[in-house]
Amino acid sequence: MSRTGDASAHARMRLRSFNGVVTVFGLILILIIGIVTFANGGSATPDSGRTTTSDDYYYPWENPAPIAATADGETWSGRGQQYIPLTGLTPGAPLALAFLDDSEFSDYFLTPGAAGESEEAVSFYSYSDVGDYLIPSAAEMTLWPRTRTDDPWTVRIKPAGIETVSGTVSGTSSRTFLYAGPATAARVTVSGHTTIDIVTEQGVEDNYPWFEDGSQSIAWPNTNSAVFTVDSSGDSSWTIEFYEPAPQSSATPTSTPTPTGAADE
Repeated sequence: MSRTGDASAHARMRLRSFNGVVTVFGLILILIIGIVTFANGGSATPDSGRTTTSDDYYYPWENPAPIAATADGETWSGRGQQYIPLTGLTPGAPLALAFLDDSEFSDYFLTPGAAGESEEAVSFYSYSDVGDYLIPSAAEMTLWPRTRTDDPWTVRIKPAGIETVSGTVSGTSSRTFLYAGPATAARVTVSGHTTIDIVTEQGVEDNYPWFEDGSQSIAWPNTNSAVFTVDSSGDSSWTIEFYEPAPQSSATPTSTPTPTGAADE
C-alpha cells in the first residue's frame, strides 16, 4: 500500500480512538449528573423547585427555595411544606383555618412579611376540637406548615367573624369568642370538665388544657386581642370573669354657693 494509504489508515485509527475517549467521557459526565440529580430529588440544584417535608427542614422557613401554595380565593392548595402568603391583614383580627380534606399539619407558623424576610416564627397549631385560629401581628405574613409527608392538602383561611365579649362570660357548651379588652388575666370557674385554648398574636397558650370542678386564675400575653376556644360537654358549666379595671367615675363639679350676708353699705 502506498504511503498515502498508510497515512489515511493511521488518521482514521486516531480519529476512532479520539471518538471513543469522548464517548466514554460523555457517558461518565452523564452518569455524574444523573447521580446528583437523583440525590437532590430530581433537580441539579439542591431543593430548587422540590416539595419538602419536616425531614428536609424541621423549620420550614429555613428552606432557601420555598414554593408557594396555589390560591383560589380563600382556599389554598399545596403539598408538603409549601407556604401560604397572606396579605391585606388587619393586625389583631383573628383568622380561622379549616382543612377541606382529610389532611392535617403537624404544626403551622406565622412569620412577619413575605417568605424569607424574617425567621421570627410564632406557632399557632391548636389541639382543640372547636377549631384552629391564628391572629396576625402585621398586614403581611407568611404561613408555614410543618408536614411529615409531601401529600397534597387544601385549607381555607378567612376572617373568623366571631363574637366579641367583655366582663363575665358563662356557658354550658363549647363556645368561641374574641376578647379585645384591657385584661390579661381572668378567673375561671368550672363545674365538670372543660378545656380552654387561648390564642394571641404570640401563639397558642396551652398552659390550661384541662379544668375540673373548682376555680383558678389564668393569664395571657398583653396583645391586641385573644381568642378563647372553650370545649365543654355533658353537664359541665363554666364561667370566665375577666379582671378588668374598674371604670373611673367622673365626679360632677359642684358650684360654689353664693354667700349671703349683710347688704352692701
